[in-house]
Parts: sequence; C-alpha cells; structure tokens
Amino acid sequence: MDEQAKPVDLESLATFQQDRVLMSSPTTGSTYVLGKLHGEQAIVHVQKTALDAETAGHLVKTGLEDVQVDLDNRPYFSAHARIRHTPTSPPDVILKLIWPATDTHIRKYSAQVREMIRETPELYEKVVVPYIESFPKERLEWVYNIMDGKKEADRVLFKDDHKEDGFLILPDLKWDGTTMSALYLTVLVNSPIRSKRDLKKSHIPLLKRIRAQVFRTAQKKYGVPPQSLRLFVHYQPSYYHFHVHVVHIQHEGLAGMTVGQAHMLDDIISLLELSSPEPAPTILSQMTFTYALGVEHGLYEALAAGQAENLQHTEEDGRMEKRSADAYDETPLGQKHART
Repeated sequence: MDEQAKPVDLESLATFQQDRVLMSSPTTGSTYVLGKLHGEQAIVHVQKTALDAETAGHLVKTGLEDVQVDLDNRPYFSAHARIRHTPTSPPDVILKLIWPATDTHIRKYSAQVREMIRETPELYEKVVVPYIESFPKERLEWVYNIMDGKKEADRVLFKDDHKEDGFLILPDLKWDGTTMSALYLTVLVNSPIRSKRDLKKSHIPLLKRIRAQVFRTAQKKYGVPPQSLRLFVHYQPSYYHFHVHVVHIQHEGLAGMTVGQAHMLDDIISLLELSSPEPAPTILSQMTFTYALGVEHGLYEALAAGQAENLQHTEEDGRMEKRSADAYDETPLGQKHART
C-alpha cells in the first residue's frame, strides 16, 4: 500500500473504480460500494446525514429551493426539494472508507442470509477460540494505533492510561457528530480482553468505572443524561478487542441493537457478580449464547456444523430416553414397585 496516498480527498476519490454494490438500506439511506482505490480493494460507505431537529423549521422557511409538488390533496401534500447550500450548511452525506479492504471486510459488508447459531461453551473452545487466534496481530493494528495515541488522538474524549484497568472513550464512526438523538460512542479497554467470554469477576470494577465515566463524559460533553444512554456489548463482536457501545436511547434503525447480538453492560456486570469466586469459571464462560450469524462470516460453517452435530446427539439421547420410558411402562406393575 502506498502510505503517502491520501484516500479521502476529492482528487483521490475521483480515481475510485466501482466494482459492485455490496449492500444498501433505504431505511438508513446507507450504501456500501466495493471498488478499487490506488490499485487496491476499497469499500466506500455512503450515507445521507440525519436532519438536525433543531434546524428543521428554519430549513423549511429559508433553506429550500426547487420545490416540486407531487401530491396535492388537501389536507395532504408531498413534495421533493433541494437544500439551498450556504457556507454554514451541514454536509449532505457521510463517507466512510475501508482501504485496503480484505476479503473479511467484503464478507462482513455484503448483503447475506443470516441463520441462528447456538454457541455452547464447547463450541466456543473448539471453533471460536482457534478462529480468534488465527488472526495476525496486524488485524488489530488500527485499534492499537488509537490506544497508543498514534491515530485519532484529537477525537478521544477521555483516556485512562492504566495498563490493566485503563480505557478510552471516543465517538464512533457511525455517528455524524452533531445529531444528539443518534449519538454513538465507543469505549476501548487497555486490557487484552477479546470478548465478553473472557470477562472475570476481577473485571467488575473496570466495567463499573467505564459505566460511570461514560455517564460523566456524555453529560459534560453533549448534555445527554445517563437515563438516555444504552451501553452494550456485541457478541459475536466485529473485532476481538473488548469494547463497549454507547448509543442514545432514541437512536433508530441500528442493526447492532438486535436481540442476541447486543448484551447490556448492566446485565453483564450482574452475571459476573452472580458468578462464583475465581478461579471458578464465570456464568458468562459457561453459558450457551444464541445469535444470528451471516452465512459469509468466517465462523459460520464450523459453528453450523458443530450445531448440527449437537442437535443430532440431542435427538439420539431423546430417542434413548423414550425407549427407556417405554420399556418401563411395559414392566408388570408388581415388578415396578417391588422392594429391593
């Protein structure tokens, strides 16, 4: 990769060669496009910016031009219009770029069928752990760059450099930085925790400090009170360095908040508090987690095969129990209650 090449400026983007659309959502106004930039695979995410509720009335009054009415049926009217641009106008779209994009990125952002997976602790050890360990350290280099202050330092809202119990808070790239009802922050921890499966009782103070600091930061920086925030963790996560998602409660249409994928931080803390003292395994490490997984995900084939095998064993055990019950029912009544 040409380290000197600038991926996000008008001159560079003009060289983007589109290959195909990976995924598009009319609900969020979001489209992922695969192509090439500077000779390497790139994914461009184009999304319409949200309308700021505070300025909507002003926009209607003075900020529109070329209004074209397409429905006139009193009391209902509908029209298309263009926004009149001024030096202070907000941007029309948000651009996000993954460059160079790997095959894993392409699979992740491609429209795909999803199926429900039941991940037992045994499947986690047999399938998920080797999958995580197969990734080179460079895969998380972008995370380490943030943690070390080499990248995005100007975006960090809070940072505690303690090696084990430290963490930082910064705006998530999915937020436009202005629409409070769509506020989205991310918390990255310093400790080498991969996912919630790795959490122990000794991590409870860290998780509680994260919760308290997020509340303080959101209130002080953006005026958003604690009761307006959702704090949750993904499983499976999109990358295996433990992080917490912080989203405004009014945020709508976020796929990452679906049942099975999003796990509330408060619930995780409670389960750790209910777990036996170390070194006993935690409840989280012993649970079976059920979640939707895309068929293009690197874990899908192995987990689906393991799930099918477990289901087969369960059905066989059920048939054996039924045969035992049937044999018992056929036993003469006197023998069933015979004393030994």
